Amino acid sequence: MQNIELWKRALGEFTAVFLLASIGLMTVATAITTGAYGLFELSFAFALAIMVMVMVTGAVSGAHFNPAITVTLATFKRFPWREVPVYIVSQILGGLIGALFLYFLYRGPIVSYERANDIVRGEPSSAITGMIFACFSPNPAIAAAQEWPLDIVGTPTALLAEIFCTAILAFVVFAVVDERNAFAPNLPIFALIIGLVVGFLVMVEAPLTMTGMNPARDLGPRIAIYLLGWGEIAFPGYGSPWWVWTVGPILGAIAGGAAWVYVFGSFLAPRPVDPLAAGTEAEELATPTPGGNPSALSSEEGGNRH
Repeated sequence: MQNIELWKRALGEFTAVFLLASIGLMTVATAITTGAYGLFELSFAFALAIMVMVMVTGAVSGAHFNPAITVTLATFKRFPWREVPVYIVSQILGGLIGALFLYFLYRGPIVSYERANDIVRGEPSSAITGMIFACFSPNPAIAAAQEWPLDIVGTPTALLAEIFCTAILAFVVFAVVDERNAFAPNLPIFALIIGLVVGFLVMVEAPLTMTGMNPARDLGPRIAIYLLGWGEIAFPGYGSPWWVWTVGPILGAIAGGAAWVYVFGSFLAPRPVDPLAAGTEAEELATPTPGGNPSALSSEEGGNRH
């Protein structure tokens, strides 16, 4: 990726978040306007969407598609700070344009749903359609079904939930991209792992904050619905204020990255560069290696043959 020009990588990030805010959030649009499926199916569909985005852009831009991940990688010297603004602007623009494109496609069903349910855009009741694009706390659809009061999830709880879930996501990301990790996967498996982790987190945390975990996934579409007439539902927000889904993920990602870098990652030693060195004595490599000493194994096998 270092040999790929910055503008090309920025285009990759824009494309990834564009897909996240269009085809990814289309799963929410379908669920709200048709009632075709519930939280489990939505979580699984979202996991597949994330997997596709990583596969499409991973080799080009690194598939951050999340300002919180970009900032955290830079914080721990895995990414240059000078490129952070370009990545973040590309990510947020991708979310904005993707959400506008999704609205263009789904405008008919959304307007029909609003008319059928006497929803006035910009009023509190319009959070149910605004949630197609932006995150709210509590989840308007689940809160309505369970008859929850609006204050059932306070701002501190919502912020903590976003911090916690994003910390888990960042922890997994740092673990699977660490070259010292003997279980580090290739790109296709990495895409599958990240997709499944995101899908699981959506499944369990969506009732509280809709599991944003990504400032670009929320802020870009939130700007879009502000422009499309949702007004105060977008800014300052519905339930908890909008900044929860920007500040929370950044704090959470840094916490998750720190947990790997300073705790679990510190347990690992560099892996041998030469694959033929695997299995040599720990004294030679200054680190224990799996498999023991192949020469010793050969001697044992030779002894067994005689």
